[in-house]
Amino acid sequence: MRAGVISDTHGRLETAVKILNKIKSPDLVLHAGDFYRDGRLLAEILNVPVHAVAGNCDWERNGPEEEVLVLEGKKVFLTHGHLYQVHFSLQKLLYRALELGVDVVVFGHTHDRYCQVHEGILFFNPGSVYAPRGKHGPGGGLLIIEGGEVSTSFL
Repeated sequence: MRAGVISDTHGRLETAVKILNKIKSPDLVLHAGDFYRDGRLLAEILNVPVHAVAGNCDWERNGPEEEVLVLEGKKVFLTHGHLYQVHFSLQKLLYRALELGVDVVVFGHTHDRYCQVHEGILFFNPGSVYAPRGKHGPGGGLLIIEGGEVSTSFL
């Protein structure tokens, strides 16, 4: 299973499409918020299933703020991250992940790439399509789950 992972598109669909088109035949896309509606539009443009959550800039709050998916036997927690103050620490997000019993956490909000394992849980932030922070430009990620193994890469 190959999932494109993006966050913080903030309406920059053209850039998001360019990033996601780097993945050959993704099975789905995970959009970690800001803007939720971009996820719906990307599903139409790319003709691929998109799971999206709302973030702090989704004023209409017309989407879920978190979702737990089971992909190839692995539990994946999708959230924007603002509800857990990820700008300051991942501690609250870790507690929620442990509570949910997930294997992977996909989040955004910081506009900065992140990929680390904490207490056996993989935390993956693909960075940002719009206004990325750190030394990287606009980007996304790839989440691969095969044979019970999880791997990631940045786009």
